[in-house]
Order: sequence, then C-alpha cells, then structure tokens
Amino acid sequence: MLVAALVGVLVWSAVPAFALPETSTPTFELDRTIQTTPFTGSSVSMRDHEGSAYVPSDNSLWLSDDNANAIYEINPTSGALKRTISRATFNNAPRFGGGPIAGTNRTDDFESLAYDRANDQLFLFAGPCCTSTILPTAFRLTRQGGSLEVESYQPLAAGANYTSSAWNSADQAIYVGVARRLQTYHYETNTVGPTFQVPELAGILGMVFSPNGADLFVVTSAESLKRVDWATRTLVPGWSFDLVPFDVRDSRGVELIDDQLFVSDGADSRPAGPLKYAVFVFSVLGPAPIAPTASFTANPSSGEAPLSVAFNNTSTGSTPMTWAWDFDQDNVTDSTAKHPTHVFDTPGAYTVELTATNSLGSSTTTREVVVTEPQPSQNLVGNPGFETGTSGWDATGSGSGVALTRVTTPLALSGSWAALLRNNSGGARKCMLNDVPNWVATTQAGLYTGSIWVRADSPGALIKIKLRELDGTTLIRSRIRTYTLTASWQLVSVSHTPLSPGTSTLDFQLFLPRAQAPPGVCFYADDASVSRS
Repeated sequence: MLVAALVGVLVWSAVPAFALPETSTPTFELDRTIQTTPFTGSSVSMRDHEGSAYVPSDNSLWLSDDNANAIYEINPTSGALKRTISRATFNNAPRFGGGPIAGTNRTDDFESLAYDRANDQLFLFAGPCCTSTILPTAFRLTRQGGSLEVESYQPLAAGANYTSSAWNSADQAIYVGVARRLQTYHYETNTVGPTFQVPELAGILGMVFSPNGADLFVVTSAESLKRVDWATRTLVPGWSFDLVPFDVRDSRGVELIDDQLFVSDGADSRPAGPLKYAVFVFSVLGPAPIAPTASFTANPSSGEAPLSVAFNNTSTGSTPMTWAWDFDQDNVTDSTAKHPTHVFDTPGAYTVELTATNSLGSSTTTREVVVTEPQPSQNLVGNPGFETGTSGWDATGSGSGVALTRVTTPLALSGSWAALLRNNSGGARKCMLNDVPNWVATTQAGLYTGSIWVRADSPGALIKIKLRELDGTTLIRSRIRTYTLTASWQLVSVSHTPLSPGTSTLDFQLFLPRAQAPPGVCFYADDASVSRS
C-alpha cells in the first residue's frame, strides 16, 4: 500500500508546469498529425476514435476505439503503438466489490478516458449505444506489474453516456460530461454529483484540465476547442478555436501534453488515408514578444517617518517578467515582488528604482519618495471627556428612541462628566456614539488610532469601535474591532491608514448592534482620542 501511494505521488509531481501563453489573442497552429490507420510501425489500425487520456509517468497517450471496443497505448512523440487492450480483457473484468464479470453487454460502446494522476488510475467510460441490451459502464485500470491493467468495473445508471471525462488536480475529482451537462463521478461509491453547466458551452465531446486544475479545455460537436476558466465556470475570451480549417471533421478527445493540445478525430466518413482517425497536434502561440518598459506608482509618495509606501507595478512588456526593487539607492535588490510595500523609517529623500526584465532585455525607472520628521502625537478630538456638553458628538446612526446624555461623577472616568447612551424604546435598538461633524475633517498620510474608554451597568454585550474613511458620502474603507463590555472602565481602540490622504475624512463610531442593546442603559463612554502617528 505504501509503495502504491509513493508511486502516485511521484507520478503526480512529475507533471510539467502549465505554460501556455498568457494572452487574450492566441493563435492556433497545426504542428503535426499522428497516424492511427495503421499506427506507426504496426499493422494495427483504429476502427473508430472516441476518447483519450495522457499518462505522464509512462509518456503514453491512450486512445479508445468504439468499433473495435479496444483501447490503445501509444507514444505521443513518435506515434508508435505500445500496447492494445482488447475487448476480451474488458469482458472478463470483475465487478468492483464482487459480482459477475462485465460480459459483452458492457463493452460495446467505448467512449471517454480519464487519468487520475494522484492515484495512478485510468478510467474508461462505456455508453449504452445502440440497443437496450448495451449497458453503460465505468472500467478502472490500476498499476499492476509496472503497467496499467484492467482491474474492475462499475455499472452506471441506465442511460448514462459520458462522452467526455477528465481528472482535476485541484480537487482530485473525476468530471464527466455530455452535451451541456457536467458533474463529478466517484468510482468506488459509484455516485455522481449534481449536474451543472458552463454558459455558452454545448456539445461536449472531449475535455482535459490543465495540470494545475485552473483551466478546462473542451472539444465540441461543432469542431471547436474552447478554454474554460474553472474558478468562474466561464469561457475565456479569445480562447475559442475553429478546428474545421485544419480538416478536423469530428473532434472527440483532447489532451494537453508539453503545452500542446492533442485533438482526436473520429470522422467515420473520411476516406482511408493517413488522416483517418488521426490525432491532430496543435501549438498555441501568443503575440510577438515585447520588450519591457518599467513604470510604477507610490502611495503615498510623501509623509512622516515611519512611512509605509505601497508600490504598484505598472510595467508593460511580454511575460514572464522579473522585477528588482532598490529602495535605498545602495545598488542592492531589496525586493523581487511585483507589488511590494516598504517602510521608510528614517526621514530623507529616497530615489526608488525599479528594473523590469524579460527575455528581450531590461528597463529601469525611478520615483522619489520624501520622508519627513514625525510630528508629536496629539489628540484630534476637541471634546474628549464631554466636559463641554456633548459638543462634537451625537447618536447619529442609532435606532429610534436612543438618546445621548451626560452623567457626572462617580460614573465618569476622569474629569466631571462622561457620555451615556440609553435605549428609551420598548425594544432592541442599535446604540451609536458618533463624532458629528468628524473630528478628522481631512486626513493626512500616517496611521490613525481611535480609542475611547467604555463600561456598562451589566457585562457581556459586544461593543464595536470603527473608523470609516470617506470621500464625501462614499465609503473608501473601514476598520472595526469588537470588545466585550464589562462593568469596569476599559480602553477600546482601532487603527486605520488612509488610502486617500489629503482628500478623505475620518468618521469615528462606537456602537452596540441592535441584538446587543435591549431597552435601558447601552453603555458609558469617556476620554475619547483620535491620534495620528
């Protein structure tokens, strides 16, 4: 068991990385064809062509033959036939878990193939064509004595006809498809998942996932090849290819091998010749490569130390591309990230340099970041202890019946007064203490920290403190923290670095959500502070 598991891991990890061009304007080019009538160096010929699957550890392309009811193992480079597994072998396959052998009723309509790299297993799906006595079936081949051999079968539900199948490395699931419908299939439980569709994808006859599982390539009954972004289940714009101009007449299977797409042709009407039931091998090409032009932005480009600057790389040019950042003019690369963030601790003027490099060369550009001396921290709240009434504060954002008043010692934390939020209604209401107008009318670069002391008559409610950065009435970003109220004074705080310093305002809020605020005293607050560092 341990040896088998290790073999599966080695097979899976040996798969090369996915490296088709990253472009929305690819071009399709026929590289060559693989003859199957007869196979290279053999007298054996395919009599029909349905599905395909690639086994990287063996460098083997497997092809299923609907008329001969056999599968063939070939070398995808030379086209040479390695092995044939005949119908008789599948006829004698035992049922998984025990039962009768498959027999001829389950081996008369070979369709799609799928290879599970994680477990080193090959699956063949047979359909119900063309009479009621033909039974849809799934066969599994496992590694035995160094090669994949027929191990068992599972009877499929009546009418099941999986013209396409593929294994996804991301979730390690087998997917089966026909027409517009896709679903998962689990062999050992012999169950399928719910059906789903990809919009605008129909006539599914063959499919294969990219090695990383992020993309699905599908050939259809319209002799087209399409790419699906698997995360969004949508077609990738620009990645739909018409196969007819290449003389593909009945696209049936597709495999991705060494960044080339192998498309099987099952056209029965094609006259005898080297293209009958051939495999068409396509290369996908991107636009002509472009030399890099380095560029970037810095946000913010100036401010007090320590200054955290986010660099947005806007360089152009063909990928793959590398980046080298020098933040302190010492000719040493400080970061190779595409979009780094760097903290400048010492005041000064810094010339930040970015060098972008691809296969055609390098490009360098610079921008200046100015870091000034930090200013002493000060409280930006004009009425922090409610000693001058409730000026600068109100209950805006609270539910109806919630009122802001003042209470005097001994309930105050310091000074003579503290704020009290009370729910005077007959039901639960949101209770909010809000700075109106905002104490920070215009933000500056730096880190803002809002804090305030709070307590309650009874402990346990969850209170939230929030800083909201606004552009007019439009929310840019908010930061929020949650605390549990106690019957003693405690300090609660939250911090935020403005995204639009110089143009935005900062809204300070302290509140109990409605579910936490029944009728009565909501909370007391005192000694508020908003500071920038």
